[in-house]
Formats: sequence, structure tokens, C-alpha cells
Amino acid sequence: MGGGLELKRILILPLFTMESGHHRSSQALMESFKRLDPSIHCEKVDFLSYVNTTLEKLVSQLYLKWITKVPGFYSSFYKQFFYQQSRLLEFVYETLFLEIMQRLIEEKQPDVLICTHSFPSFLISKLKEYNRCHIPVVNIYTDFCLNHLWGKEQVDLHFVPSKSAKEHLMTSSVPEENIVITGIVTNDQFLKRKRKKAREEKIHVLVAGGSLGLGELSSLLDSRNNNAVEYRVLCGSNRSLYQKVTALNSDSIQPYSYISSPAQMNQLYDWADALITKPGGVTVSEALKKQLPVFIHSVLPGQEELNMSFLKSRGLVLKLNKNKQIEKQIVSVLNHPDALSNINEAMQLFLQEAELLSCSEAARLIVERMFNHAAYKRSVYLEQIVSRLQQSL
Repeated sequence: MGGGLELKRILILPLFTMESGHHRSSQALMESFKRLDPSIHCEKVDFLSYVNTTLEKLVSQLYLKWITKVPGFYSSFYKQFFYQQSRLLEFVYETLFLEIMQRLIEEKQPDVLICTHSFPSFLISKLKEYNRCHIPVVNIYTDFCLNHLWGKEQVDLHFVPSKSAKEHLMTSSVPEENIVITGIVTNDQFLKRKRKKAREEKIHVLVAGGSLGLGELSSLLDSRNNNAVEYRVLCGSNRSLYQKVTALNSDSIQPYSYISSPAQMNQLYDWADALITKPGGVTVSEALKKQLPVFIHSVLPGQEELNMSFLKSRGLVLKLNKNKQIEKQIVSVLNHPDALSNINEAMQLFLQEAELLSCSEAARLIVERMFNHAAYKRSVYLEQIVSRLQQSL
């Protein structure tokens, strides 16, 4: 690919500048496009920052305060306005942001639009519905459950996390050929688990809580003098957590500030025997691909609650009991062959649902199908005609 072809433009649209799974999936795709075809110009724009940087900071801060100070209220709000259709919310979004989205598209002149957040997907879908946008659009879902705001029928390609998500879209009138099970798109660094550890070594536990860290870890920190378990704590941008762990001055608990390098993150996954985290879509997906047992420490209101419900129903994660010592719960599972066997079986069944196995394959499909959009539409049309002719014989 590449060669003398003219420049191809891809615009990827997360929502906030705040580091999140939306950005990690976006970045993984950008790297895959670059390797696949040098003639592709790939740009990522945080839509809310494009609208107004002050507004983006205000909304980000409000969101963080909301989910931490009044989690029950945010949970109810999310379920009412995002998990089911809200005409009121859609009207507000259209009124405030539809023209701005059209302006962004006209300014950037992309050949393909990729949405890693439901908000841009909704707006672009509305523009296409009103015949004001004719650019192919791809949804990249970064959570296990799909909220109602995502654009559906007007979207040309959906990369979904699971078979149940595919079935859900098909009941919403999305053609099956437009839906591909990819799992949640992650960097290809995480596709292979490198080694099996000798049993006599210490148990290695990685603690990861996204860009904000996990916060309250007193039960874990109380076990800092235990020589049987070693922890590496990813503190994200949470400086106070980093300082708190550093102040322990413990050989068995090592803090890390924010890690942006997939290669470095992959090394930590290879080091670990288990992961303690929240049910964020991308982090959990990385761990599943690395075949790491996942223990859920805490759940943020809203999307993470829905993720947790899905993951628990599939036996893919274990919820920690905050009233019991964290370390004892983890060690009891890791030293229990039947428990590990059940987790591994659940992981394998889930991973086997994928129709595309890597981010590179996802990027290739986008290029093949979206840059040859008219040709693809013609081929589908011809296939349908041939199918109907065969059925009539």
C-alpha cells in the first residue's frame, strides 16, 4: 500500500483531553495506520476542546467531582439519559453542537471519520441523517456495553467488543455486514503473554486505576511487610497517591507515575500474575489479552457499572470484598487451580468471539472498506442481487 497514492485523511474523535481508554484506542489505531500506509494522514481531535478549551476543562472537572462526590446521583443520571434514549438530551446536543461538528468536518476535510466516544458519533450520525455529511464513519466502542447515544444506522462500520454487542446492534437495524467483533481495540503490544513463571517466585500484583489511580488502598498498604507478594502501583496523575506509596519506603510496593508507553505497560503486564483495577474497558481488555486474572477494586458510577455487570456475568473478573484483606483474597485465588482454570476458560471463550484479532487488522479493514467506499457498496449490492437470484432458482 502507499506508493504514489494521494494523501488519505482520517479524523479520529474522542471527547475530552483527559487521558482515557478512548485515547488509548485512538493512539493504537493511529500507530497501526502509520505502519500500514505512509500516505495516510491521521489526526486526533478532542471534540469538546475544539468547541471551547475552557468548556472542556469545566466539563471534565464537573464530571470528576460528580462521580466522586455524588456517585449515586450520577449513576441514576447516566442510566436515565445515556443507557436509554433521551429525546431531551439529544435535542440539547443537536442545538448546541451540531453546527460546530459540521464546521470541524469542513475544516479538516477527512476521507474517513472514526469515533471513539458516543458524543461525536451521535452528532455525525445526525449530520448524515440530515444529508449534511457523506463521509464514511466508523464507531470504535471502548466499553463492553453500548450506551444509547452512539450513532447506529448512519454509521458505516462498527467495531464491537463482543457477540452480544453485535446482536444488540442488529436488533437496532444495523446490517450484520457493518458490524465486526474486534473486542475492545488495544495496542498490538498486548497480544501475547510471554512467559510462565516458576512457582517459587513471589506473587506479582499490578495495581492500575486509570489516569486518576485507584485512590483508597489501605487494605493493600497494610500488607506492605509481607514478603510473599510484590506490588507495582500505577498512580496515574494522582500525585498524592504516588507520594503516599513512596512514603511507605517498602521494597514490596513500588509506585509508578503516569505511563504512556505501550511497550513499558506491556512489560508490567508480563511481570504481573494478577491485576487489581476498575472495570474500564481498555485496561480490562489489555489484561484479558495478556491472560491476567483481573480483580476489581472499585467501580465508578455510570459506564463502569454496566461494564462490571457484563464482565461479572461472563466470569471474566472477580470483585474484591473491601471488608476483607485484599491480599488474602488474591492469594487464595492464585493458589487455587480450579479457580484459575475457570477464569482462563472464561477468557478463552470471550477472546474466541473476535472476528479480527489485532488492531493492525482493524486498521487494514477500515482502509480497505472505507477508502474504497463506493466500490464496497457496489460489491455488497451485487452480492445481494446474486443471493436473491440464487434463492429464486
